Amino acid sequence: MNKEEKLEVFKEAVKLANSGKYKGWKKIQSQLVKSGHKRAPELLDGNKLRMILDAQCKLARR
Repeated sequence: MNKEEKLEVFKEAVKLANSGKYKGWKKIQSQLVKSGHKRAPELLDGNKLRMILDAQCKLARR
């Protein structure tokens, strides 16, 4: 997976978090895998990134 592909997964994760449809990173990861990003679990394997996605989900759901 090249840089552009990784960046696309991260952008999509942020977009999903901002949608207000997801409660946290786990649901976002599942959606990314369903939409064809099979390496999403590997790319979202970091506590800081997960915390950011969770926080953004919370903000978007207000």
